[in-house]
Amino acid sequence: MPNYAEYFMRRMRLFMVGFLLASVAASAATEVAPLAAAPGAYLFRNVRIWDGRSDAPYAGEVLIVGNRIQSLSHAGIAPAPGLHPVAIDGGGRVLTPGFIDAHVHMSSVLTRQEAQEADPVYVAALEIRGAEQALLRGFTTQRDVAGAVFGLKRAIDAGYVVGPRIYAAGAALSQTAGHGDDRHYIDPPRRLGGGLTLEERTGMTTIADGVPEVLAAARDQMGHGAAMLKVMASGGAASEFDPIEVLEYTPEELRAAVEVAASFGTYVTVHSYNSASTRRAIEAGVRCIEHGHLVDEPTMRLIAERGIFLSTNVVVYEVPPPGISETQRAKFLQVRAATDAMMNLAKKYHVKLGFGTDLVFGLEQMARQSREFTLRARWFSPVEILRQATSGNAELLAMSGRRNPYPGKLGVIEEGAYADILLINGEPLQDITLLEHPDVALALIMKDGRIYKNQLSSAGAAH
Repeated sequence: MPNYAEYFMRRMRLFMVGFLLASVAASAATEVAPLAAAPGAYLFRNVRIWDGRSDAPYAGEVLIVGNRIQSLSHAGIAPAPGLHPVAIDGGGRVLTPGFIDAHVHMSSVLTRQEAQEADPVYVAALEIRGAEQALLRGFTTQRDVAGAVFGLKRAIDAGYVVGPRIYAAGAALSQTAGHGDDRHYIDPPRRLGGGLTLEERTGMTTIADGVPEVLAAARDQMGHGAAMLKVMASGGAASEFDPIEVLEYTPEELRAAVEVAASFGTYVTVHSYNSASTRRAIEAGVRCIEHGHLVDEPTMRLIAERGIFLSTNVVVYEVPPPGISETQRAKFLQVRAATDAMMNLAKKYHVKLGFGTDLVFGLEQMARQSREFTLRARWFSPVEILRQATSGNAELLAMSGRRNPYPGKLGVIEEGAYADILLINGEPLQDITLLEHPDVALALIMKDGRIYKNQLSSAGAAH
């Protein structure tokens, strides 16, 4: 029988998080405004435009009106009569789209041990801080693939707190003894009176077994506002008790989740490391694979042939996170050792490769986000990496279809695209490693037509 008392407590915990966000809105709205100038009109001059797709930047100008790019030109732009944009001299810097991280967990701001006794208001405060820090690293959009971040997203979209756009999956679906089941050996199962797990209580995962439960859990996430569904299809590195080689969920259960997503006009992405689980997911209709480090060559070729996205990550395995067991550490090292072969196969077959980081267990871990640029330089050129983090990831986001919370062009500098813009010191298309230090590399950060960082001086109004 379901434990309704624990379910009620979980909902109350999530309510308290929402309450904090509302309190921040009421008390700090006037403090946020000076940080981000309201959308108006801006004319970027003396910049080299990299549009998110091309091989090289070109000299030109970009006109922003409201939260959209109105026009861009190789030559000068003459604003319409009556429009007096603020002119920003880029000093010859490279202007790019804002970065997109395709795999984050914005609510994972504490280790599991810390989260056991954490006050939900404290957790929410850390989430708000983490969102602001991500934006100031140049990530104007993030795809959150497991976590209770709907309230955070709402507060950011309303302008009450500062942070990226969020594409949220809500709680990831996991089978019993799957990657999202964080019970200890001694904890009783649900069928024997066990309660909700820590990850269920905090909205990171929901355990569902059998087609009826999978249907209900998937519909529940859609009801909360999910842009896509996340399903755990194999064992994982960060979990204690499920080997990476395990296949999780039957084909029927996977198809049930896919059918729910399709009925809402979106897609399913799966956590999957090994070949067998990846193939099972693809045959069930899944459209994106998270991780994929242990897939073999025939499976990578299948991913390419079916046009499946591989949303993978490198930085999270560079240094195993704090507080994990030796079993977890061994799995992290196993995945790290397999990364080179995976990336080479993905490049060989021209797989659609997402740029993600998957950093968890604290803001200090998340602060390593920009190092993903440097680590990918082992396999890809700077322009390839920048495409992955902009227009490539934007293609992945657009797969949310009718559930797309931001139905417009992201990840590109084009007329009509959202005004998510960076001005970069140095030459990122020659040396991608400079982006590892966003405090130095990013001279200006604009999201949705609002400027959140500006180390330049404006040249006044253009006439």
